[in-house]
Amino acid sequence: MFFCQETLADLENIDDDTDRHGILFVKTTDDSIAADYGITKFPALIYFENNVPSIYEGDISAEEEVLQWLIHSKSEDTIETVNRDMCDKLIENTPYLVVLFYKHQHKVSESVLEELENIDAFTDDYGIQMVKTQDSSIARRYGVKQFPALIFFRNEHPLVYKGDLNNEETVLDWILDDNTLELADDIEEVNGKMLVKLVERHQLLAVYFYEEECEVCLDILNDLEEIDEEASLFGIGFVKVSEPTAGVQWGVHSVPTLAYFRKGVPAFYEGALSDPESVLDWLTSQDMIELKNEIEEVSRKMLDKLLQENDFIAIFFSDDADCPACEEALHSLEEIDDDIDELDILFVKIKDPRYARKYGVKHLPSLTYFRKRFPTIYHGNLTNTMDVLNWLKKNRYRTRELNLFMFSIIAMGAVFIQYTCFLKFLFEPMVEKQS
Repeated sequence: MFFCQETLADLENIDDDTDRHGILFVKTTDDSIAADYGITKFPALIYFENNVPSIYEGDISAEEEVLQWLIHSKSEDTIETVNRDMCDKLIENTPYLVVLFYKHQHKVSESVLEELENIDAFTDDYGIQMVKTQDSSIARRYGVKQFPALIFFRNEHPLVYKGDLNNEETVLDWILDDNTLELADDIEEVNGKMLVKLVERHQLLAVYFYEEECEVCLDILNDLEEIDEEASLFGIGFVKVSEPTAGVQWGVHSVPTLAYFRKGVPAFYEGALSDPESVLDWLTSQDMIELKNEIEEVSRKMLDKLLQENDFIAIFFSDDADCPACEEALHSLEEIDDDIDELDILFVKIKDPRYARKYGVKHLPSLTYFRKRFPTIYHGNLTNTMDVLNWLKKNRYRTRELNLFMFSIIAMGAVFIQYTCFLKFLFEPMVEKQS
């Protein structure tokens, strides 16, 4: 206890300095509070930023070092240090949590930590918390035996990073990748920060706003999870949000509510949320995927559905890799998107070379027109928009010409048959007489 009092006296020397930097400094002797954060040895110092704790691991009696650590923690992007109990609570209560397991005074760990602190601010922008711990028991629980190691917890589901931890950009790309964020057979829970980023990134995003204490909301959630995987096949992201104020900026003031964001613009479902099939039909309907002044991007599943439901579709096939020619052609074609709509032709785009080959498209970019599922490939210059438009007009309205041509052929055939029958009945008696 004397040691604690002596340490406290040292720290009181920097109280005014912490105040000047906007850091509130308090003390407590409540063992229950310490127990909540897994503190068993005293004295101990914890710094909180946005409710995220970070334990000071140095010598608490060295007041100048403590002050520099506090100032650095507040002013710089640092990865918070947690113990076992803190880490367990964060895993349980944080939708998206990245945990770095490292060793103290370990060169590789120090190098990795220095790299990853460069991306801490980016993960914060997405509402993803990043912490570090030296507790090997938690690491072993998730099969980690070598250090340093990185685990991404998504609603308590762990995913171990297997790449190079010294490459900060690769790590960040992996963390923010849709495949990393997605959970199979489960609508992902996101916070307000993550929702804003997802709305910006996703062309099509369904968001279910609900409350955890609302039984009706939870029943509807169970129903909606039946269509989560199928919605994903249509290229539609699906997330849930229980944060009370997350939807206010889009006019969501009551729950349960389903919002469908198309290029950041929300539409709200007004039907029965307890009928998942009707919800899926609404999400995948042609009216909901069409975007004004833009060629809509679709997935394979969505394209198959559109081909079944529409007689006239123009599809722009492009490469999913870096393709300047594709970008140039797309930019030109978007100038005539409204003109193509006036022809009653649905115009969509897809980045899928393998799917393009299914319809005989071998070179990208390419434009293919479908009439009742039968493809016709455009072989001209895609940047010459007037030629493209005239070609589509010609193909769109050729039905009437074909009908007239076929009618003429059939009429001529009928006349020929009648004439043949007439000749047969006229000359057959004469032939018999001569015989």
